[in-house]
Amino acid sequence: MAKDDLKKLYDVLELPTNATLRDIHNSYMRLKKLYSGESIVLEPLGEEFSDKKKKKVLEQIEEAYAKILASRNSEAARTEPLFTEGPPEERVPEDVDPASVVFSGACLKKAREARNVTLNEISKELKLRIELLNNIEAERFETLPEAIYLKAQLRTYAALLGLPQGKVAEDYLARYQAWKDNRTPSKE
Repeated sequence: MAKDDLKKLYDVLELPTNATLRDIHNSYMRLKKLYSGESIVLEPLGEEFSDKKKKKVLEQIEEAYAKILASRNSEAARTEPLFTEGPPEERVPEDVDPASVVFSGACLKKAREARNVTLNEISKELKLRIELLNNIEAERFETLPEAIYLKAQLRTYAALLGLPQGKVAEDYLARYQAWKDNRTPSKE
Protein backbone atom coordinates (compact mmCIF):
# COMPACT_ATOMS: atom_id res chain seq x y z
CA MET A 1 0.00 0.00 0.00
CA ALA A 2 1.33 3.46 -0.90
CA LYS A 3 2.41 5.68 2.00
CA ASP A 4 -0.04 8.43 0.95
CA ASP A 5 -2.94 5.97 0.97
CA LEU A 6 -1.89 4.65 4.34
CA LYS A 7 -1.56 8.21 5.71
CA LYS A 8 -5.16 8.91 4.62
CA LEU A 9 -6.34 5.82 6.51
CA TYR A 10 -4.55 6.96 9.66
CA ASP A 11 -6.12 10.41 9.18
CA VAL A 12 -9.58 8.80 9.18
CA LEU A 13 -8.78 7.32 12.60
CA GLU A 14 -7.25 10.65 13.66
CA LEU A 15 -3.85 9.09 14.35
CA PRO A 16 -0.21 9.60 13.39
CA THR A 17 1.31 6.88 11.21
CA ASN A 18 3.54 5.71 14.07
CA ALA A 19 0.57 4.87 16.33
CA THR A 20 0.75 1.68 18.37
CA LEU A 21 -1.72 -1.17 17.90
CA ARG A 22 -3.35 -0.14 21.15
CA ASP A 23 -3.70 3.48 19.95
CA ILE A 24 -5.22 2.26 16.69
CA HIS A 25 -7.71 0.06 18.50
CA ASN A 26 -8.63 2.74 21.04
CA SER A 27 -9.15 5.38 18.37
CA TYR A 28 -11.25 2.97 16.32
CA MET A 29 -13.46 2.18 19.32
CA ARG A 30 -13.80 5.86 20.28
CA LEU A 31 -14.78 6.96 16.77
CA LYS A 32 -17.12 4.03 16.30
CA LYS A 33 -18.90 4.92 19.53
CA LEU A 34 -19.01 8.60 18.61
CA TYR A 35 -20.68 8.05 15.23
CA SER A 36 -22.86 5.03 15.95
CA GLY A 37 -25.18 6.43 18.60
CA GLU A 38 -26.78 9.59 19.76
CA SER A 39 -23.61 11.46 20.57
CA ILE A 40 -23.75 14.63 22.58
CA VAL A 41 -20.90 15.89 20.40
CA LEU A 42 -22.93 15.49 17.21
CA GLU A 43 -26.21 16.71 18.69
CA PRO A 44 -25.60 20.43 17.96
CA LEU A 45 -25.17 19.60 14.27
CA GLY A 46 -28.75 18.31 14.16
CA GLU A 47 -29.98 17.74 10.62
CA GLU A 48 -26.66 18.86 9.12
CA PHE A 49 -25.23 15.48 10.10
CA SER A 50 -27.86 12.98 8.99
CA ASP A 51 -27.98 9.26 9.73
CA LYS A 52 -26.85 8.65 6.15
CA LYS A 53 -23.71 10.74 6.75
CA LYS A 54 -23.08 8.94 10.05
CA LYS A 55 -23.35 5.59 8.29
CA LYS A 56 -20.88 6.68 5.62
CA VAL A 57 -18.38 7.89 8.24
CA LEU A 58 -18.76 4.60 10.14
CA GLU A 59 -18.03 2.68 6.95
CA GLN A 60 -14.90 4.78 6.38
CA ILE A 61 -13.78 4.11 9.95
CA GLU A 62 -14.33 0.35 9.58
CA GLU A 63 -12.49 0.30 6.25
CA ALA A 64 -9.56 2.35 7.59
CA TYR A 65 -9.25 0.11 10.65
CA ALA A 66 -9.30 -3.11 8.63
CA LYS A 67 -6.80 -1.81 6.05
CA ILE A 68 -4.40 -0.43 8.65
CA LEU A 69 -4.41 -3.74 10.49
CA ALA A 70 -3.97 -5.67 7.25
CA SER A 71 -1.03 -3.39 6.42
CA ARG A 72 0.44 -4.04 9.86
CA ASN A 73 0.01 -7.78 9.25
CA SER A 74 1.90 -7.62 5.97
CA GLU A 75 4.65 -5.54 7.64
CA ALA A 76 4.83 -8.11 10.43
CA ALA A 77 5.15 -10.91 7.88
CA ARG A 78 8.19 -9.14 6.43
CA THR A 79 9.74 -8.53 9.85
CA GLU A 80 9.52 -10.37 13.14
CA PRO A 81 5.84 -10.86 13.99
CA LEU A 82 4.61 -9.83 17.42
CA PHE A 83 0.85 -9.52 17.13
CA THR A 84 -1.46 -10.26 14.25
CA GLU A 85 -4.59 -8.21 13.89
CA GLY A 86 -7.22 -7.76 11.28
CA PRO A 87 -10.89 -8.41 10.86
CA PRO A 88 -11.79 -11.65 12.71
CA GLU A 89 -12.89 -13.39 9.53
CA GLU A 90 -9.33 -13.03 8.18
CA ARG A 91 -7.72 -14.44 11.32
CA VAL A 92 -9.48 -17.75 11.74
CA PRO A 93 -7.93 -20.60 9.72
CA GLU A 94 -9.94 -21.37 6.59
CA ASP A 95 -10.57 -24.98 7.57
CA VAL A 96 -12.01 -24.03 10.98
CA ASP A 97 -15.54 -22.76 11.49
CA PRO A 98 -15.23 -20.07 14.20
CA ALA A 99 -18.70 -20.92 15.45
CA SER A 100 -17.56 -24.50 16.18
CA VAL A 101 -14.65 -23.42 18.42
CA VAL A 102 -15.34 -23.02 22.13
CA PHE A 103 -12.83 -20.54 23.49
CA SER A 104 -11.42 -21.41 26.90
CA GLY A 105 -8.35 -20.30 28.81
CA ALA A 106 -6.38 -23.18 27.35
CA CYS A 107 -7.51 -22.16 23.86
CA LEU A 108 -6.32 -18.58 24.46
CA LYS A 109 -2.97 -19.87 25.69
CA LYS A 110 -2.61 -22.12 22.67
CA ALA A 111 -3.42 -19.22 20.31
CA ARG A 112 -0.88 -17.00 22.07
CA GLU A 113 1.83 -19.64 21.96
CA ALA A 114 1.09 -20.38 18.28
CA ARG A 115 1.86 -16.71 17.58
CA ASN A 116 5.11 -16.87 19.60
CA VAL A 117 3.93 -14.12 21.92
CA THR A 118 4.84 -14.11 25.60
CA LEU A 119 2.58 -13.05 28.43
CA ASN A 120 5.07 -10.30 29.16
CA GLU A 121 4.60 -8.87 25.64
CA ILE A 122 0.81 -9.09 25.97
CA SER A 123 0.99 -7.47 29.41
CA LYS A 124 3.02 -4.53 28.11
CA GLU A 125 0.82 -4.01 25.05
CA LEU A 126 -2.49 -4.22 26.93
CA LYS A 127 -1.22 -2.75 30.19
CA LEU A 128 -2.65 -5.69 32.13
CA ARG A 129 -0.88 -7.55 34.94
CA ILE A 130 0.79 -10.80 33.95
CA GLU A 131 -0.91 -12.49 36.92
CA LEU A 132 -4.31 -11.60 35.48
CA LEU A 133 -3.38 -12.98 32.07
CA ASN A 134 -2.04 -16.16 33.70
CA ASN A 135 -5.26 -16.53 35.67
CA ILE A 136 -7.36 -16.04 32.54
CA GLU A 137 -5.44 -18.74 30.67
CA ALA A 138 -5.46 -21.11 33.67
CA GLU A 139 -9.15 -20.38 34.31
CA ARG A 140 -8.55 -19.52 37.95
CA PHE A 141 -11.99 -17.97 38.08
CA GLU A 142 -11.83 -17.18 41.79
CA THR A 143 -9.03 -14.68 41.13
CA LEU A 144 -10.70 -12.93 38.19
CA PRO A 145 -12.61 -9.64 38.33
CA GLU A 146 -16.38 -9.35 37.92
CA ALA A 147 -17.78 -10.38 34.54
CA ILE A 148 -18.31 -6.83 33.30
CA TYR A 149 -14.60 -6.01 33.70
CA LEU A 150 -13.46 -9.42 32.56
CA LYS A 151 -15.47 -9.10 29.34
CA ALA A 152 -13.57 -5.97 28.29
CA GLN A 153 -10.23 -7.58 29.11
CA LEU A 154 -11.11 -10.74 27.19
CA ARG A 155 -12.21 -8.76 24.12
CA THR A 156 -8.97 -6.76 24.11
CA TYR A 157 -6.88 -9.89 24.63
CA ALA A 158 -8.75 -11.70 21.83
CA ALA A 159 -8.27 -8.77 19.45
CA LEU A 160 -4.55 -8.79 20.13
CA LEU A 161 -4.36 -12.52 19.45
CA GLY A 162 -6.38 -12.11 16.27
CA LEU A 163 -9.42 -14.01 17.53
CA PRO A 164 -13.09 -13.04 17.19
CA GLN A 165 -13.63 -10.81 20.21
CA GLY A 166 -17.33 -11.38 20.76
CA LYS A 167 -17.10 -15.16 20.48
CA VAL A 168 -14.10 -15.37 22.82
CA ALA A 169 -15.77 -13.22 25.48
CA GLU A 170 -19.09 -15.07 25.16
CA ASP A 171 -17.54 -18.55 25.42
CA TYR A 172 -15.19 -17.68 28.25
CA LEU A 173 -17.82 -15.84 30.26
CA ALA A 174 -20.20 -18.81 29.88
CA ARG A 175 -17.55 -21.00 31.53
CA TYR A 176 -16.98 -18.32 34.19
CA GLN A 177 -20.72 -18.07 34.90
CA ALA A 178 -21.08 -21.87 35.11
CA TRP A 179 -18.28 -21.94 37.69
CA LYS A 180 -19.93 -19.10 39.60
CA ASP A 181 -23.33 -20.83 39.53
CA ASN A 182 -21.79 -24.04 40.89
CA ARG A 183 -20.23 -22.13 43.79
CA THR A 184 -23.41 -20.34 44.80
CA PRO A 185 -25.60 -22.53 47.03
CA SER A 186 -29.14 -22.85 45.73
CA LYS A 187 -31.94 -21.39 47.84
CA GLU A 188 -34.77 -23.87 47.89
